[in-house]
Amino acid sequence: MQRIDLIIIGGGPAGLSTALHLLQQDADWADRMLLLEKASHPRHKLCGGGVTRLGLRYLCALGLPTPLPIPHATVRDARLRYGPRTIHIRGNPEFVVFHRQEFDHFLAQTARQHGLRICENEPVIRIERDPTGVTVTTAREVYRAKMVVGADGSRGVTRNSLRRPRTPQNTARLLEVVHPAGAHAPQFDEEYALFDFTPVGDQVQGYVWDFPAQVNGERHHNRGVYDSRVAHRFGKASLPPLLDNALRGLGSSPEAVQVQGHPIHWFSPVNPLAGERLLLAGDSAGAEPLFGEGIATALGYGKIAAEAAQAAFARDNFSFRDYKLRVLCSELGVYLLFRWWIAWWSYRLGGQPWFVHIMWTIGWVFAALKPH
Repeated sequence: MQRIDLIIIGGGPAGLSTALHLLQQDADWADRMLLLEKASHPRHKLCGGGVTRLGLRYLCALGLPTPLPIPHATVRDARLRYGPRTIHIRGNPEFVVFHRQEFDHFLAQTARQHGLRICENEPVIRIERDPTGVTVTTAREVYRAKMVVGADGSRGVTRNSLRRPRTPQNTARLLEVVHPAGAHAPQFDEEYALFDFTPVGDQVQGYVWDFPAQVNGERHHNRGVYDSRVAHRFGKASLPPLLDNALRGLGSSPEAVQVQGHPIHWFSPVNPLAGERLLLAGDSAGAEPLFGEGIATALGYGKIAAEAAQAAFARDNFSFRDYKLRVLCSELGVYLLFRWWIAWWSYRLGGQPWFVHIMWTIGWVFAALKPH
């Protein structure tokens, strides 16, 4: 049995952000923690890849160059569409799109350069907590730690270990395709991304997206449909035909692309975020529910988890009863609460013409007044 102070489960943005923030606080953490990852970097990961300005600020605070020195597409015009109406949200940039495989690999390499031990191809099988520590059993080893940060995603073992009976799943559905773009794709030339909320009228609690993307340095389209399922009482829309129609409208042949799907566990203020000797971060804790934004929020969770871990070791108190309050009172928490509130109302009333008119008028005013 290996003994270590802290184990991070999951090698995505949340887990790597936690490690990088701890190493930024104290380089000695390199000898006191390890990260367990079920795959190996660079590993396949479904994701739109958008990193908003919130996420870019977290990267900048870690001392990383922004944008990162890996292939990316810059979006200066986020177009929000509903039927014939389009709102332009402009920024310089508004967000940056990375290929998740390359983004996560870069963060992992950076963490390794700072001394982080990453154990790859080592899926966690079981977590057992007791008053004196946590026993983590993997496919290869048994570890004993004082605490664990669970950053292993929506279906991870850490989130399941904290789930309460009869609590809502809070799980969004996504379908995604990534395929090569033509030489004159307007998304690249005009540096825009599209969020089409028109399907809200067809029971979709979300939107169809069309992002420019760079995969191995080559232009690609990243397209898909996001259905938050915030309003559980409404029926489920059939996403595959809706995505097929959207792809045809965007100039893609549904028969020529590979559609992949994945769930996202989204944030709600009632989500369990911690237990004795265990913290959740990233999608395990809950992504932003309005757009399904996960990378920026994961980076923010990592910062808060690192601060909470540092305080726990300083006080020798691993109850983490204040962790949810830390999250909710942070910049990230305010951001998540506001987006959750908007999603809660918008996806319940999105089919009502009067509500859409009000929301789109507010959005137009916000876009006009927003500094670039």
